[in-house]
Amino acid sequence: MHITKKEVASIKKRIVLITTELARQFHIDMIRIMSRQAAQLGYDLIILTHFVNYNNVSSHIAGEENIYSLLDSLHMDGAIMDYGSFFNRTLADEIEARLQCRGIPVVALDYDSSRFVSCMQNDEANFMALTEHFIEVHGMRELYCLVGPQEDIHTKRRIRGFAAALEKHGIPFRPEHVFFGDYWIIYAKEFAKKIADGTLRRPQAILCGNDYMALQLSLSLSIHGIRVPEDIAVGGYDGNPDIEMFQPLLTTFGGTSLENAVDAVCMLGMLMGDEPVPISCMAEPALRIGTTCGCRTFLSENAMQNQKRLDESLTNALYLQSSYSSTMNQVTSLDECIGIIAQNLYLLDETSNFHVCLCTDWEGDYAHPERFRREGYTDTMRCVLSRMDGVTLGTKRDFTLAELIPDTYGQPMTCICTPLHYLDRSFGYCVRSFLDDSLEFEKHYGEFCQIAANSIEKIRTLTYEAYLQQKIQQLSERDILTGLYSRKGLSAMIPTLDKNKRHYAVLYYIDGMQRFREQHGEESVKQIMISFSQAINLSCMRRELAAHIGKYSFVIIGECDGTDAAGQQLINVIRSNLKMLEMHRELSIPLTSAHFTAVTDEQTSIEGMFSELEKKLEDYRSSHSESNDAYWAMLRELQYRIYEEPQLAWQASASAQEMGISTSYFQHIYKKNLGISFNADVILARISLAERLLQNTHLSVSEIAEKCGYTDVSYFMKLFKKKNGMTALEYKKKSG
Repeated sequence: MHITKKEVASIKKRIVLITTELARQFHIDMIRIMSRQAAQLGYDLIILTHFVNYNNVSSHIAGEENIYSLLDSLHMDGAIMDYGSFFNRTLADEIEARLQCRGIPVVALDYDSSRFVSCMQNDEANFMALTEHFIEVHGMRELYCLVGPQEDIHTKRRIRGFAAALEKHGIPFRPEHVFFGDYWIIYAKEFAKKIADGTLRRPQAILCGNDYMALQLSLSLSIHGIRVPEDIAVGGYDGNPDIEMFQPLLTTFGGTSLENAVDAVCMLGMLMGDEPVPISCMAEPALRIGTTCGCRTFLSENAMQNQKRLDESLTNALYLQSSYSSTMNQVTSLDECIGIIAQNLYLLDETSNFHVCLCTDWEGDYAHPERFRREGYTDTMRCVLSRMDGVTLGTKRDFTLAELIPDTYGQPMTCICTPLHYLDRSFGYCVRSFLDDSLEFEKHYGEFCQIAANSIEKIRTLTYEAYLQQKIQQLSERDILTGLYSRKGLSAMIPTLDKNKRHYAVLYYIDGMQRFREQHGEESVKQIMISFSQAINLSCMRRELAAHIGKYSFVIIGECDGTDAAGQQLINVIRSNLKMLEMHRELSIPLTSAHFTAVTDEQTSIEGMFSELEKKLEDYRSSHSESNDAYWAMLRELQYRIYEEPQLAWQASASAQEMGISTSYFQHIYKKNLGISFNADVILARISLAERLLQNTHLSVSEIAEKCGYTDVSYFMKLFKKKNGMTALEYKKKSG
């Protein structure tokens, strides 16, 4: 998806650098100088890169390399391709093809391209200057040249510089003194062994095509007992800062890559129609004197090494001692995951902004798990976490893929975009942005992002498991976790109930479970649900139907006399059984449960009664999010006590004083939360007790009135008849 011309007009020019190996200081220095040059031209610089730079095929590598699909969608005015940084040449060729299809100006950084304009280092002159130092300063005339693959353009240019230096000083160039390696450490080890065992005659000096070969050669020669520089001097090339912390300190020619990086940005600017002025480089191309040539350097070698090691050690220690990895392994929701990432952003350089951007389809299709995003990104992306100017925001914001991130500045910025994935499943990407050239890229950043991706995959898996559980539940008549009927099982059993009899139903909803899960984990939640279902089973003594109908909700349906007395009695028995289970199992259930009752009548069927209860639950959940009413638990406890001992002298004023609120406010919240006034609830509890005593004892009406808290028998009989439509004696005869 491409943004409109109107949108493009309001955006600064944007150039994209495609490169790898950002964990190396060599590349960070190159990007920093490019950032300075791009800012001077008023450009945004976007770096697309991945962490695992291998030349093999795996699902993880595929997930990494998907980041370059952004080249098809991003708004950009030009690009710089760092082909040589890619070990996977097939991938590099595919990226070149993508860039060519975009039809924008592209500069090939330090390689010979058949598709784009090339910007090459001046290897010939620079390698000549390196060689001349060994000839002019140290008087060496027997020199070897160890370079890379024979057909490589850099190899050819460096050999020409080597030959030109020899010719200038009257030293014959001997092709047999040029050795072709791999620009890596493996050939350097083999070469040192050949010199040590006499296969090759010892020269006075060996000039290497890059610093890695030079350092490894120096170390390997020393291992074989050949001293550097006393026995053989060694020179490197490219001034790689990643090598500076090692001994011996190399004599090398540096600054060439930085100069070339500036030239590449300027060349791209000209191709885009601008007239760039190159900035002064941080380190001009020059010979850097170390100790491997035989010179005594004025640089404090130990100080340089120790400072770098100290900085890296402190950064690594901070990361290793953090609890980031362990806490991310415990997340159960995306919000929780984002919260922990936000808490650990101190592990990333504080001057950088940070964005986590997810595809809108990152969860995949649960109905078809084999279908998930392997390639590309969604046209609309969702930023779920941002740190901008030191302020962290967890507000979710949507933006178009062409924008890359939802936040931009009027001044030029540099963004580093890296993949966020699990194996070949693409979730999105992360972006680090900087407003100046003080760019830092921690060695642990790749691991930081991968831990985030692993946690997102865990969340996706948990959600998928819940989806499967729900599907299984829908197909099963018994709930797998509790053994009670499922919603499907309850629907199948309701038609078997006697329609000629009256029924009651109690719906229980266990509140506060999300908070409880976050504090104690999923296994503890399961134990609570099992204990609750067992308390219900123990309480169902009259062939009631009990079902687990929702994640945290249960329903019990039984026969009654047309009142909810049986339901209230069941509620009290369940509460008692829960306390018994807590005592015997040493299990604490620190939760609030909401319960609702209903009965059938001439107009209300069992199905209608069940629907009525679910509507009550829906209303409750919409007004009581995670029991945010501070008095809810206290009111439920009070109501339980009233139904346990209704004969006591319950007074609204005394209960209000106990809760620390006024009597009028107490009466208001009691009715609002429990759906009945305090006085009416006390009367209902007493009449319910009276009904049970009339059914199950031989006590007289006056004795029952006294046991229910009434000293005035006439008043008791008036209340009883008002509720039941008959006198207490008539009720007793009917029940008998």
